[in-house]
Amino acid sequence: MRLREFRILASVLSSEVGWCWPLLLLRCPFSKNSISTATPWAGRRDDEARFAQRLCLSAALYRGLIDRMGKERAFEAMRRILVSTGCQEQLSNVSSLSPGGADAMDRLWAFYEFTGIGGVGQFVDRSLVKETDDLLQYEVRDCFFDRSYREVGMPELTQFFCEVDTEFFPQAFPEFEFHRGSSLDNTVAHGEDHCDFIFERKRES
Repeated sequence: MRLREFRILASVLSSEVGWCWPLLLLRCPFSKNSISTATPWAGRRDDEARFAQRLCLSAALYRGLIDRMGKERAFEAMRRILVSTGCQEQLSNVSSLSPGGADAMDRLWAFYEFTGIGGVGQFVDRSLVKETDDLLQYEVRDCFFDRSYREVGMPELTQFFCEVDTEFFPQAFPEFEFHRGSSLDNTVAHGEDHCDFIFERKRES
């Protein structure tokens, strides 16, 4: 976790838990180990398992917050943490991929390719639907976040990563309108069989 993401985490936890937030955080690795032992990634050291371990750590934090403040407040605290840190991490990835002045579609394609090689996209069933000079559309099935959080009994956390998309993409690629067709809830986390990702270049006014 980068310093900026850690500061977000610390800010949310200190406001929700108070001075003892570091103690809560220190317990998370131990709780994570008990959570992860029941998953298909237990004992593995491959890239997929490493991603899954990160999600198990967030599940451990969620469990600790539920014990302290109840599920409703814990859920909202996790929203603040995961959406904010997820956006910051993805924005850092984008800034490292594309040089300044690159065409907007080239930048978007660079990110698409990165997530399929070095990001979570390598662990999902992702298919290209349509591409033009002004449009990129693809689908994601077998969502890794959904699969991982279901393994630990916390599927509700998956929707925060859908929210990361809706906040991150407009910031990273302001030249495009990001949407999911008829509704932003067209995702696996909201009961659909796939997640829609649609980027349409904005017309100059």
